[in-house]
Amino acid sequence: MPFDDDEDIKCPETVPEEQKGLTEAERSWSVKKTQRPRVPRSVFIAAALLLLAAFAGGGWWYYRTNVLPEEYYMRAAQLFKAGDYAGAEELFDKIKKLRPERRDLFYYKAYCREQRGDKAAAVKYYEEHLKTEPEDVKAMVRLGWLYLGRGDYNAALKWFREAAKREKKDAALWRMTAEAAEKSGDRAEASAAWLAAAKSSDAADDVMSCGKALLRIGDYRAAMTAYELAAKAAPDDKAPLHGLAAAKAMLGLPTNPRLVIAPGEALGAVKLGATKAEAKAAMDGRSPDAKQFGEIGGKSMLAGRAVEIWSYDGSRAMRIIFIGGEVHEIETASPLYKTEEGLGLSNFLLAKNSDKLKEKRETREGVLVCPVKGGGLTFYAYGIAGDGASAEETKLRVHRGAVSIDGANGFPLMTFGSAG
Repeated sequence: MPFDDDEDIKCPETVPEEQKGLTEAERSWSVKKTQRPRVPRSVFIAAALLLLAAFAGGGWWYYRTNVLPEEYYMRAAQLFKAGDYAGAEELFDKIKKLRPERRDLFYYKAYCREQRGDKAAAVKYYEEHLKTEPEDVKAMVRLGWLYLGRGDYNAALKWFREAAKREKKDAALWRMTAEAAEKSGDRAEASAAWLAAAKSSDAADDVMSCGKALLRIGDYRAAMTAYELAAKAAPDDKAPLHGLAAAKAMLGLPTNPRLVIAPGEALGAVKLGATKAEAKAAMDGRSPDAKQFGEIGGKSMLAGRAVEIWSYDGSRAMRIIFIGGEVHEIETASPLYKTEEGLGLSNFLLAKNSDKLKEKRETREGVLVCPVKGGGLTFYAYGIAGDGASAEETKLRVHRGAVSIDGANGFPLMTFGSAG
């Protein structure tokens, strides 16, 4: 039958005596805990002394490796500043023993030795310093100067070059590199360094001095660049222009802007497309020495059109060809006119300038026609010598486009009527 939870399941109100505590068997199993002996006081004293010794030793170690080296360093810096390099070096040696990992000590030792006159030891310590600090420009410069003083120009050049590569905008470093390169006989290195110095300098006089150095070693192209930079830095100073003219003269380039050929644009001061009045003004207001009137001949698309030609004699000899009242082409037989690159009647037939010409072709009349690459200028030669480098008669035309209006019929290049 079902049971009543409240009546059938009850906790006893009292616990029998035999159920209290441990049984005899359990008591026999338990082991009485042994009491530990007391630690002697001497052990605590010894431990305390050990801790105190460790603390004192650590403090002394820290003092020797951190505090004392800094004290030495401060004292050494004072001696260094006062010029007592022997005393300063002695302290640097002490720091080295206490903190051998410090990297700047070899530099200071090297400088001390240098100031004391022991250049050999200074070189050794600078080189030791650069083994651990390979980017130290100051050490490179000091080492370069020492080698320069010893006459070892190649070693000096090595260190100045390394320093300049790291400080590319330092004009003084490039100058030192250039001077060492000159003394070592490395002209190419000297030229590159002088030009770098010119590009890094702000003062016109400094740039000028670089140009003079480049003239001296015979790099006239680089000298032109330096003088052009100087002219920009001091536009009112005529000295850079004189230097530029000197460099151009050494290269055989035109030094007078009135004698420069600008292919497709101008011959000297006379420009293509100029009016008669403008052309006369470009010739300093001079009237032409002669005038000719006629028409264009040959196979030109302009054949048959009326033409007027002004002729000028003298150093600026030329013929200005007008069509429709404007300068259409300009011709000269003077070897004084040259392009900015130095190409002119005196050298266009030379083998060294063949790469500047588009072609060489001979007409039925025996005239050699030589248009330049890029157009705007054509050279003509008649009566070529056996060596092919000269001719009896030469002329050039500045014109628009690739060809002159009459470049196929020989000399004269036009058919003329009556003279004016």
